[in-house]
Amino acid sequence: MARRTLTACIAASMVFTPQLGATAASATPQTDPCPMFRWTTLGTAGGPIPTPERTEPANLIEAGDQVILVDAGDAAASQLAKAGRAVGDVHTVFLSHLHLDHTGGLAAVVGLRWMNEYPGVITVYGPPGTQALVDGIIASMAMPAQMGFGLGLPSKPSDRIKAVELTDGQVVEMGDLRVKVVANNHLDGPGDFAKKAGALAFSYRFELGDRSITYTGDTGPDDRVTELATGSDMLVSEVIEVDQMIAMIAKQRPELADFMLNAAREHFTTHHVTPEQVGKMAAAAGVGRVVLTHYVIPGPLGESAPSLYSQVRQNFSGEVDLSRDLSSYDVGCSR
Repeated sequence: MARRTLTACIAASMVFTPQLGATAASATPQTDPCPMFRWTTLGTAGGPIPTPERTEPANLIEAGDQVILVDAGDAAASQLAKAGRAVGDVHTVFLSHLHLDHTGGLAAVVGLRWMNEYPGVITVYGPPGTQALVDGIIASMAMPAQMGFGLGLPSKPSDRIKAVELTDGQVVEMGDLRVKVVANNHLDGPGDFAKKAGALAFSYRFELGDRSITYTGDTGPDDRVTELATGSDMLVSEVIEVDQMIAMIAKQRPELADFMLNAAREHFTTHHVTPEQVGKMAAAAGVGRVVLTHYVIPGPLGESAPSLYSQVRQNFSGEVDLSRDLSSYDVGCSR
């Protein structure tokens, strides 16, 4: 795989403005030979329990002039602002699945964008059920739409948002950006309740030219995800510490029956990935770098960081980064 520059940073893009009197030739816009390809982990928590250290799962992709949310957990709008982006900058959202920890902030992003009358339509891509989710958000905005905001009546909410339900194996073309969609096993549970509801969980591969970032979303060990990530410059993966989480739950919820703890362990081991499994997946896929996020861990990241890092490194010799909220990673071009 071609060598690339891949740096973790939180920085603003530099913009050149031609001076008055510049020649026509110098003022002519030039095609950027290496457009921005940046991933920011807006929120790095995992699971439905809010933590004081990490916000719920949400990510930002800046690909050329496109600004895209990947999952939109609670606080996504505030985290966008902290990353230097307005909700009006976002015209596209990709949802990995419809668990509330990944969608709870979508209403705020959509609603605040509409309330500010930012131009354009925001398109929400996701698995089956995404249309119903968007319809519910629109319904929740009915009374604000009737009231107005003191600046005249706003546009109709339904005119400013579009839902697109994806299928396994689909490819979405967005100008120079291509997004590959693969279903994973996160919702394959005992009794197949999710399957009966037609629910799917997706992993995504984002490609800009010959650069690529693969996002696992929530998944257990799954060869389909490994194949999707093959040759990626960066693998952004969820991670879980199973034994530590079961011990924490047993301590905090002593009233829970043993069968519930056993069911939790089965879910954790089947539908999420341990740091050791992340390392194996990254090595098999030949990725350039691993970025951990969506931490299903007890307590602050600092307490688990040494163990997470060492377990990934057991099987993967490339770069490993434990992201924090608002960590950014630039995938540079070949040189």
